[in-house]
Amino acid sequence: MPAPRLGPAARRWEALKPEDRGFAWGLVAALPLMVWWLGWFPGFLSSDSIDQWGQVIRFDISNQHPAFHTWLMWLATRVWTNPGAVTLLQVLAMTVVLAIVARRLVQLGAHPWVAGLMVFVVASLPMVGATTIALWKDVPFTIAMVWAFTELLGYAAHPDRWSRIAPAVRLGVALSLVWLFRHNGFITVVIIGSLLLGHLRRERRALVGFVASLVGSIAAVNLILYPLIDVDRTSIQPATVFVSDVAASFVHEPTNFTVDEVGYLASIAPLDVWRSQYDCHDSTPLLFSPDFNRGAIIAEPAEFRDLVIATYLRDPDTVLGHRWCAASYLVVPWQSGSAYFHRPPFEIPPNEYGVSRRPVSDRANAATFAMWRWVDVPGRLWLTWRPGLVVWGAAIALSVAVKRGRARGLALPVALIVAQTANVALTTPAQEFRFAFPTYVMSLVLIGVTIVRVGPTDVVRE
Repeated sequence: MPAPRLGPAARRWEALKPEDRGFAWGLVAALPLMVWWLGWFPGFLSSDSIDQWGQVIRFDISNQHPAFHTWLMWLATRVWTNPGAVTLLQVLAMTVVLAIVARRLVQLGAHPWVAGLMVFVVASLPMVGATTIALWKDVPFTIAMVWAFTELLGYAAHPDRWSRIAPAVRLGVALSLVWLFRHNGFITVVIIGSLLLGHLRRERRALVGFVASLVGSIAAVNLILYPLIDVDRTSIQPATVFVSDVAASFVHEPTNFTVDEVGYLASIAPLDVWRSQYDCHDSTPLLFSPDFNRGAIIAEPAEFRDLVIATYLRDPDTVLGHRWCAASYLVVPWQSGSAYFHRPPFEIPPNEYGVSRRPVSDRANAATFAMWRWVDVPGRLWLTWRPGLVVWGAAIALSVAVKRGRARGLALPVALIVAQTANVALTTPAQEFRFAFPTYVMSLVLIGVTIVRVGPTDVVRE
């Protein structure tokens, strides 16, 4: 009996390369993400989101929030001046980057529909869907980070790519976005960039392409774009990131401070505020206390930077203990005492811009609200929002791949996860899911990669 003739659409589908079919299957990630967008329009907004939205409305852009992100928000809302336009673009960008993940999974050996199913599962997690529609810089930052991760996976799938200029240029652009979307993004870029320079040292064309795209993109934004849009760059002071380290030392080792240093601390905030508002899990109560004068640090940062350095040098054990307490949520699944774990805020704060929640679809809202109630139960956070289980899952999966000799080419992708996790551990001001979002998504992808590498061939491969 002759085989049935395929229609034009089926013939075109069969003509596609497996990796292209994987990309097409991966686009189904849009479905769960769009359900969240329709149900929670315009998305999740915090007080920081409202403040940044005000900059967009006034086109008065400062670098308190990364100015490049604020400018992109302004650009995205030229047709539709609504935060929902930004969150919709985040949904589309996350969909594309997850589809690229599916492409890489196929290149590593997965069947196209299996690769699509894997990224669909990732997109269907309420933590991923809800955070993707949050109006935070952390979302495009995560998308850029996952894009860079997929480019590194491309080298794992095809080592010959090291000699090509196009992948190196894409990787450079992705890492430049990582640098530009968060003030601490440069730390991750410097770490992984240094490793990449070693890998590319013998591939001159690729090396030039990588460095030119990375440095050129960052330089163009800082030297051309920012002057054109008159960005106020004086409003951010990196030293404030380490206020909680100084507070930890003052609370636990007050005798280490000189009289002049104590007097300086008192000029920023009353000493009892330093003591009572310090919490190693969350520096927010101290930093945003009405009695805490951040302006004093911003106006004269050198003196505070000197105090930070002195604190690190003379009291490293207390600082390390504080940093472990602050960043332990990255690897510890369970809640620590009374520590509050920050998730996207349920309510949109009152604001002067008329931004409020107006679901586009009541059915989508009902379905996702049921998910939200289930995952947001305090006693269930160890399973849902806290990233510890996912990070440990990735570590265990990777160890299995190493033991079976199937981890070849994964050193750099894993290094990107480690670099970003170390970055968060060094700079995290509070235990918040959004800070761990890049590590969370990349760890999920790494689990999928190891399933492809060591899983049953009749399930994941053609």
